[in-house]
Amino acid sequence: MKKIVKCISFLFIIGFLFVITGACSKTSAPTDGEDQENVTIRWAHQWDEEHFEENYGELLREKFPNVTIEVQQAGTDHPETLENIIAADKTPDVVTMGLLTHTNFLDDLGLAYNMDELIDKEGFDLSRLEPSVVEYARKNDPNNEKGLYIIPNSRPTWSLHYNKDVFDVFGVDYPEDGMTWEEVVELAKKVTGERNGTEYRGLDLDVPYDAFTQFSQQSVDPETEEVIITESEAFKRYVGMIDDAISIPGNYPTEPKGDLFMNWGALFSEGNIAMAPAATNWGWVENNYVDIATYPVWKGYEGLNPQPNAGGFAITEPSEHKEIVLEMIDYLLSDEVQMERSKQGGASVLVNPDIHKAFAEEKEELVGKNLESLFKNEYATGPEKSAKLGGGVLWTLPVEFANSNKDINEFLRIIQEEEEELVRQQKERE
Repeated sequence: MKKIVKCISFLFIIGFLFVITGACSKTSAPTDGEDQENVTIRWAHQWDEEHFEENYGELLREKFPNVTIEVQQAGTDHPETLENIIAADKTPDVVTMGLLTHTNFLDDLGLAYNMDELIDKEGFDLSRLEPSVVEYARKNDPNNEKGLYIIPNSRPTWSLHYNKDVFDVFGVDYPEDGMTWEEVVELAKKVTGERNGTEYRGLDLDVPYDAFTQFSQQSVDPETEEVIITESEAFKRYVGMIDDAISIPGNYPTEPKGDLFMNWGALFSEGNIAMAPAATNWGWVENNYVDIATYPVWKGYEGLNPQPNAGGFAITEPSEHKEIVLEMIDYLLSDEVQMERSKQGGASVLVNPDIHKAFAEEKEELVGKNLESLFKNEYATGPEKSAKLGGGVLWTLPVEFANSNKDINEFLRIIQEEEEELVRQQKERE
């Protein structure tokens, strides 16, 4: 009997110890991020490692101490760099994208991953991001199904830069927010001409391609694969605006006139140009004599900036750590992080107006500038379906037209034929 009692007592003690051990193990579970899995994330970043550390690395390592980040200097601007690390069996978990239109490179390399299901599952709040930028990213789905393959991480900005000194010389009021292309051309006529021995140009279009993207149209019908340039309202208005600008006496004084296009901002700093619509050039804006207004818009397309072909983060299809990568992206796009970036002069992709209000407040050289203009417009989101063919005429169009001495309709017929020939060659290579 004593043996039985001893045995029962022993079993009771053992069972009690198991209960205590189990309770202790539950109460001592790691919290506040300490339960993160120890993983290594390969992060392809096409700029150097120092750039990654300054922009992302330091923040991520502090927030995710159990995650090791292996930075790979590779990206879609140079797809061969991604090919090389894939061939070396070091496929990245995430790629920092320079352009949202580069999803096709991800697709070609087997990296493209539709994040929609993951986003829903993990509760990532896309509504915090500028909707028109997200929509543009969706329209770059390589399968034309509007899946989200890149999460935008920045907001591109465009401005109508103007030289206050030139306007003062002519005694003309400065440009205002919300001006149309037609109004800007008319204003340019008032600030073009000779004053005190200096020849002033009212409007330098330089690289006007962005203005065309505000229409969200293209040169080829994606369904029929027919070239539609001569019947396109966008092409007619775009070439018409270029024609109006170069026809202002004294505004494009060189021969050939095309020499004053595609100089990538090199001329505005010379001081004799009144207005230059372009992606916001901070080197210009920092000058006391320069301020900005909203980028010009087309009548009927008011409130739309050019298409937002900025950057983003792409989680890759082969990655085994998709959830933790999305958590890291979520942190980089948090109000906390984005507020600090905004204060330092980084235009946030978030819609939070408080973050935009704080933009560049730590940059003394921008105090008093019309920075609010950067956040007033949404973005053109591109055509509903992208054409797989064509696209060869837009970059060279301004120069070719300026040098052609042809009227708009005749010129459009010529580039229609050029595009048709390009499409024919593309089809032969398929």
